[in-house]
Amino acid sequence: MQKDITATQGAKITAVAKLWKGTPYKAIGAASKKGIEGDCSGTTWRIYEEAGFPFAYNPTASFPAYAKSSGRFRELAKGEPMQEGDILYWDGHVAIFSEFATDAANRVTDRLAKDGKTPWKQVNDMWSATNSKGPPYGPNKMGFFRKEAPRVFRYRM
Repeated sequence: MQKDITATQGAKITAVAKLWKGTPYKAIGAASKKGIEGDCSGTTWRIYEEAGFPFAYNPTASFPAYAKSSGRFRELAKGEPMQEGDILYWDGHVAIFSEFATDAANRVTDRLAKDGKTPWKQVNDMWSATNSKGPPYGPNKMGFFRKEAPRVFRYRM
């Protein structure tokens, strides 16, 4: 019988995600390579593999169907607490949830307001590759990236 990974196991996933920081964005899916280039689905898949939690590569659009049919992931119910390493899914995007509890260096990102002058601090809650016009793979914030809440998936062993 499969069980959800623990928060400690999920922390292994976010520790590997941290190693991908700075990887430039390129829409290349399964060909994503740490430090070279990658997109959201490819970096997520590679990070999980590197952390010891393998699953079959799926482009973002087919991830929810794969999660359901494979049994490798369980979709969390609305209001169920997220934990380190959970996959966040929006139409067209996936990312990895993190509380950055033991990662003070990446917990906050300095930003500038739309006026280009007023600084503010973004408190991060995910690791993500964004798009070719965005920053390289790194810490980000769900609410800054997308207004709607993501669907959340937890790896099962």
